[in-house]
Amino acid sequence: MATSPNLHELRRLTTRQALRRAALASFASKGFSNVTVTELAREAGVTERTFFRHFPTKEAVLFADYETQVEWLSDALARRPPSESVFDAVLAAVDSFPHDFEVVRQAASARTELISAERIAAHLRVVQASFAGVITSFVAERYSGMADIDLLAEVAGATLAAALVTAVESWGRHGCTDDLNGITATCVNLVRSGLAPLS
Repeated sequence: MATSPNLHELRRLTTRQALRRAALASFASKGFSNVTVTELAREAGVTERTFFRHFPTKEAVLFADYETQVEWLSDALARRPPSESVFDAVLAAVDSFPHDFEVVRQAASARTELISAERIAAHLRVVQASFAGVITSFVAERYSGMADIDLLAEVAGATLAAALVTAVESWGRHGCTDDLNGITATCVNLVRSGLAPLS
């Protein structure tokens, strides 16, 4: 069972959110390359050192929504009932995430507008690998008695992680105006169907 965050953790999360909001607003108004870490830290009322405790790079701010979701996904999957299919468990876990959709929308828009496709792809490989690790562990534990479970879990983790990342990036590329949970369900259900529309 998850415990309530302590005062230090709440302060850390508040600072991280303030940095993220300040960064996204600055990127939108001045352009990604025209904003320095010094400016971001000053706008959020912290030092540069504090900025780097929360984000290793300026670009990392644009992908922080994924990092938070990875942590949430692991906890949410652990709470899903054993009778639920992997697909339903993943969708329910994602649906339970307490999105601040405005911040997620700003980050998704900023990624597509402010940094190159190559840099986005490099970050997304790391994000997707993190999602895959969480889902792989979940599947391996849930079906530990199955033959070839390690291989099955890796395939399930890699495939479903790709579906989740594709959903958010597609949503961002199309202006963040559609229903993100609906797009996510479509992507996961395509995997569930064995990509039936392509058959």
